[in-house]
Amino acid sequence: MSTFIERLQSEKDELNSKISKLASFIDGDFMGQDISETQARLLNDQLNAMSVYSNCLEERLLDLKQ
Repeated sequence: MSTFIERLQSEKDELNSKISKLASFIDGDFMGQDISETQARLLNDQLNAMSVYSNCLEERLLDLKQ
């Protein structure tokens, strides 16, 4: 059975994988596709929110490991 810290680390790892995939999509050729300015803005907002969430998880992990 995994500990709380292990589950929190797993959550952060999964989130970071999603962040990486979304960032690659945004940095790729998606802008040339038929995506509206609204969708492009929302994708960037989503990436920023996910990054803030990841940072919070990192701070929690650091605090719990002290």
